[in-house]
Amino acid sequence: MSTVPVYICVTQEPLMEEYSIAAQVWKLNAVDMCELAKNSVLMSSFEDCVKQHWLGVNYNEEGPAGNDITRTNVPNIRVAYRHETLVEELKNILQWDGGTTDD
Repeated sequence: MSTVPVYICVTQEPLMEEYSIAAQVWKLNAVDMCELAKNSVLMSSFEDCVKQHWLGVNYNEEGPAGNDITRTNVPNIRVAYRHETLVEELKNILQWDGGTTDD
């Protein structure tokens, strides 16, 4: 996915075309595509009510608590892994001071 507008498209649905090309190029499976779509909605400028419609009422909660699998098709274990990895990376960034870490 890109932030550059699609100028040349073959179909009437440029966004679907872009998702389709991304799936083929990076060999993304159905769950990968669902996660990509979920994150696209999260990062969008859609109003809160629209995000709640597509992602669930708790969409802004962190980790699995914010995942409504019936709406996103993203397994909670994947959401938990992404959240745990993010938390660990943020800890590493906060601990870093000129190349040394405090263990």
